Amino acid sequence: MEKDVVIARHFDFFQDFGFEYHNSHGLFYKDFPQGKQAIFIHYAEYEEEAFLEYNIGVRIDQVELMVHQFLPSLQGYEDRSLTLIQPLNKIDQNLPRRFILDAANPLLKAQKEIENFFIQKGFKWLDDLVQVKRLQEEFETKKAKGFVNQNYAFHVFRATALSKLVAPEKYHELRSFFLSQLENQGITPITIASYLQFLNFLDSKY
Repeated sequence: MEKDVVIARHFDFFQDFGFEYHNSHGLFYKDFPQGKQAIFIHYAEYEEEAFLEYNIGVRIDQVELMVHQFLPSLQGYEDRSLTLIQPLNKIDQNLPRRFILDAANPLLKAQKEIENFFIQKGFKWLDDLVQVKRLQEEFETKKAKGFVNQNYAFHVFRATALSKLVAPEKYHELRSFFLSQLENQGITPITIASYLQFLNFLDSKY
């Protein structure tokens, strides 16, 4: 089955909940005032089976435009990067990291399970993180190691920006913690220098 066909089979369900598919980014998006909610579907087919994987997350426009001034990224990436994206099994441990599709487990079966997840938990998780303060708290709980699928340096920059914007009372404590973490984890001196420049930017602009 072609990937485009697999994606198309999700259109009606996600559109019913306000999401539109953007082919250039390969994501389903739903706008909110500060940014976007996003759903990414990855599909890979082999001879005997196929793999179907979902990741969901949010983008805070202000945060992404801030951090990408100081972090290396592909040209134009700051326009489509996500502040936080997670595989579904990090939200619901009863779900697999990826679905294995074969004769015994067809796409329709996986879709029903996914739709049930979104109705019961997934959309609520996304809606919770529309609240930027709630997103900041999520980053703070992972301050020591970051999220499983996010480069730690990017985590540090985003968490610092979020604290400056919505939790200024924690900003100085967190920036000191993150600076120490970057040094202890052997992050390159160039990245640490960029972080110091980022802190100067935040202190002068916000």
